[in-house]
Amino acid sequence: MAEIKTGIFAKNVQKRLSRAQEKVLQKLGKADETKDEQFEQVVVNFKRQESEGSRLQREMKAYMAAIKGMQQASINLSESLHEVYEPDWYGKDDVMVLGKDSDALWEDFHNKLVDSTLLNLDGYLTQFPDLKTRVAKRSRKLIDYDSARHHMETLQASGMKNDRKMAEEELKKAQKVFDELNVGLQDELPTLWDSRVGFYVNTFKNVTSLEAKFHREISLLCKQLYEVMTKLGEQHSDKMFTIQGAPSDSGPLRLARTPSPPDDDDDSPPTSPEMGTNHMLMPHSPGPPRPKSPMQVETMHDFEAANSDELELKRGDMVLVVPTALLEDQDAGWLTGFKESDWKTLGTAAPRGLFPENFTQRVD
Repeated sequence: MAEIKTGIFAKNVQKRLSRAQEKVLQKLGKADETKDEQFEQVVVNFKRQESEGSRLQREMKAYMAAIKGMQQASINLSESLHEVYEPDWYGKDDVMVLGKDSDALWEDFHNKLVDSTLLNLDGYLTQFPDLKTRVAKRSRKLIDYDSARHHMETLQASGMKNDRKMAEEELKKAQKVFDELNVGLQDELPTLWDSRVGFYVNTFKNVTSLEAKFHREISLLCKQLYEVMTKLGEQHSDKMFTIQGAPSDSGPLRLARTPSPPDDDDDSPPTSPEMGTNHMLMPHSPGPPRPKSPMQVETMHDFEAANSDELELKRGDMVLVVPTALLEDQDAGWLTGFKESDWKTLGTAAPRGLFPENFTQRVD
């Protein structure tokens, strides 16, 4: 047994030495190399396909991990709401149920993505290792074939007939082994390359379909929670709080409508040493040039900013209006501007923000 193993080992070592010698001769141009440019392009496509599939697998796993992270963040957010919800508040049981339903949707979304995409992707990539091994083996057997062919050509040129028969047998054997590998790969690699389109189509159709279904279902829960919060606000209408967003098909809006100005028995604007009876600014110390603005407005009521992008105003403030960035805010009755007093002292560094139009009146 030991002698057999030793013989096999010695034979393998001899093959490696023979291949190394053949590659050196080919690189030096002292021996021709059998080439198949069409197959070489097939191998290039194969390596590219394997690389693209591996990246898709990595990104899909990262996507799954992000979903689990969002699920946990949703759970934490729901739990924080449960902790602050008092027993006599409207919809306490509904809030608990909505939190559980939300978690169930996240879990179902994740599991279906695993079943329909990740497992299929894993199966798709299992095709590559075996083919990769066979491609490498084909390269080695092609070198063996070239080496046997060159050996046969050398014997023919030297006129040595005694070793020619053995050389012919070695050449036929090397060619047979190479041809068997080559024929199989010539069929399988192009077929695998063509299959990538259908695989990518099915993968991303599954992802987008499941994601669209999840967003439709989660949006219904968001709408229900919004309605619960609205009724809670009605239950405690004497409390000071503002609901800042409303679900919609086109995305979240700042407010369903602008806040209503407070009731005021005396609507006359406060007097100001800087204002004349025609509401125009009186001469003031020199400042930066006044920016181009569609209009100027005067604040009729105090406005307390609820968000960082809103402009806090006091009654009597003069505001220079500039275009509003988002059409949704404009349609909801919000304007964008900065206080004229800030412009005079800070120039372009003056803070700007959104404010409700119905808290102001236009200055002609």
